[in-house]
Amino acid sequence: MITQWYLTGDCHGDFTRFYKLNQAVPEGETWGVIILGDAGFNFWLSKSEQKMKKRIAHSYPNLVFYCVRGNHEERPENLSNIEECFDPYVSGLVWVEPEFPFINYLKDGGTYYINGHKTLVVGGAYSVDKYYRLARAAAGGYAGWFEGEQLTEAERETIMNKVKGQHFDLVLAHTCPWEWEPRDLFLSCVDQSTVDDSMERWLTELMRAIDWKEFCCGHFHDDRMLAPHARMLMFDIIPLENIMGS
Repeated sequence: MITQWYLTGDCHGDFTRFYKLNQAVPEGETWGVIILGDAGFNFWLSKSEQKMKKRIAHSYPNLVFYCVRGNHEERPENLSNIEECFDPYVSGLVWVEPEFPFINYLKDGGTYYINGHKTLVVGGAYSVDKYYRLARAAAGGYAGWFEGEQLTEAERETIMNKVKGQHFDLVLAHTCPWEWEPRDLFLSCVDQSTVDDSMERWLTELMRAIDWKEFCCGHFHDDRMLAPHARMLMFDIIPLENIMGS
């Protein structure tokens, strides 16, 4: 049984931040960690990633990870050895690789109850380094870019129709609504006119179409408040109940 929940931002395959957290778990307990996208589990679909998953299972046996889908990782439903199952700890369907039951992939548009909090999950975003990654692929290297990184228009419409008018205690996303974007963090080397911000603009519409209490995202690689009750995470590991009580 998961007795405590925590949230953090993009890990990009570096899980060293969880060492102290794993050590703090009392004997006989398990704690849940929600990663707000780009965890690093499925960036390259390589053998080294499989080894990394095994290493994490050995290094952090007291933690179970729940992943929002980021822009740099393959959709879990496209993995070769994946199963859809009901997870009683979040009261919803998740994707799980049987070999790695400590990694749970939350579904885009999924509604969950995490520690009793009604939660909406929205993964995906645009990769500003898309063409760099495609160039690596053309040169014969690992690309790390996936065509399905963003929600399609049809997926956005389906999610909107499903949740419009509902109340959610918590919204977990990878990116954030357009008006909350931390523009001071935009890379100066990227021509912003080439960036597809349709996900962020749609998230603005979504957040106006539902009633919500707290919003959390990753993606922009910093820890800060974006707006009242809207938080961006990168390195911080924050107890869920601290966020819900803010």
